Amino acid sequence: MRRTRVTVVLLALGLVATGVAASTLHAANSVGESSNDFTANAESTALYCTGLGAGVAGRVTFTNLTSAVRRLAVEVVANTGAHDTRTVALAPHASTSVSPSAWETGTLYGVSALVSGGGVVGAEVGAQNTAVAPCSDGGVTDWYAAGFDTLVGSSAVVSLFNPSATPAVVNVTTVTSSGFAAPAPFQGLAVGPHAVVAVNLATQIVDTANVGVHVNVVRGTVVAVGVQTSATTASFNVGQDALATTAAFPLVTTAANTRAQVRVANPNDVAAAVTVAVALGTFQIAPESVEVPAYSSCVVTITPNSAIPAAGFAALTFTSSVPVATALAVGEKGLGLSAPGPLSRTWLVTDFSGRGFARAVLTNPSTQAVNVQATDLATSASFSATLAAGASSDLRALLSGLRRLQGLTLLITSDRPVRMTTILPVTPVGPVVTSALDGG
Repeated sequence: MRRTRVTVVLLALGLVATGVAASTLHAANSVGESSNDFTANAESTALYCTGLGAGVAGRVTFTNLTSAVRRLAVEVVANTGAHDTRTVALAPHASTSVSPSAWETGTLYGVSALVSGGGVVGAEVGAQNTAVAPCSDGGVTDWYAAGFDTLVGSSAVVSLFNPSATPAVVNVTTVTSSGFAAPAPFQGLAVGPHAVVAVNLATQIVDTANVGVHVNVVRGTVVAVGVQTSATTASFNVGQDALATTAAFPLVTTAANTRAQVRVANPNDVAAAVTVAVALGTFQIAPESVEVPAYSSCVVTITPNSAIPAAGFAALTFTSSVPVATALAVGEKGLGLSAPGPLSRTWLVTDFSGRGFARAVLTNPSTQAVNVQATDLATSASFSATLAAGASSDLRALLSGLRRLQGLTLLITSDRPVRMTTILPVTPVGPVVTSALDGG
């Protein structure tokens, strides 16, 4: 999915899914690693957000990364057809929030913002700070996501927002452990100009775990976000705009009384040989390997798993013989979903909720060292460091002089793509993650 071109870490937003969080405003929360340049966002003129209202109340927060005032023409549209447009002035380095339900009445919302100049990013945040997703800078023609549950006590909705002035038409298909489905009501769905539509998976895929979804746009483009509620846990699954053979989850909890799973959807006509390598402290852990049949889905359990000790955070490296969709599902009573975090050269670590982070880790997956620069936009303090090849480092250890992970607006740039992962302060540590703002 295309996202606003800055890797933004909505750190203290309270994303739900796991013990991992990365926010990048660039190329979809895609399983495939994508790179991104903050300067590319300088010419962005529009942001599009969807998913609020599908069982998740909340707000859209816009942040001005520049030293100049930006004016936004913000439009809220509801699934009732109601809409409202207002002009918002955003001071330098300031943030503002819009609550769609306060503007219009509906059960699902799309929000767009036309920006006078670039350098503005946006994210939607659930009211309880347990779900977050980046706003996009445009629609896509294909969208894939894994891991949805329509079990009793859960709901799964795919929110589709048409950012253009012409109608869009989509076909939605699914894969589960029982195989492929193309329910007739999900074919030829019309999404009107600047309109929002909810695809409630449970109406056709009843009482089913781990549903993979493919949205194929046959006319126009759409912005898509999956909204999962599980027990009292709500999460946004931003999916990916292309299937991929690799994915990474750098901070996955192994804490007792939690669950952590890699969920895989294989929409191909051949089986996928899947391997998840687990790095956990000094433990030597054999990779977890499974075969995912054609047109099927499966789960790789990380926690609880007798082969994987409860010893903090594990780093997972996922590979597949054919391109697939993946998601990380993590939680206690309910599971939250997050798509794999992308790679980017630019990250914005922003504490929207004020809760800060329990962990903030930067990972360099390349075979060469990277130079890292960071600026606190609130205080203008600057930091620099070098991160070794293949290394991960806690942000406070890497950036000497950085004392806290609360109240931050930290812009991080590097000369090679890196991955940012953050976790909210909860007990036990790990089940609440901030989701990557990925766009591009």
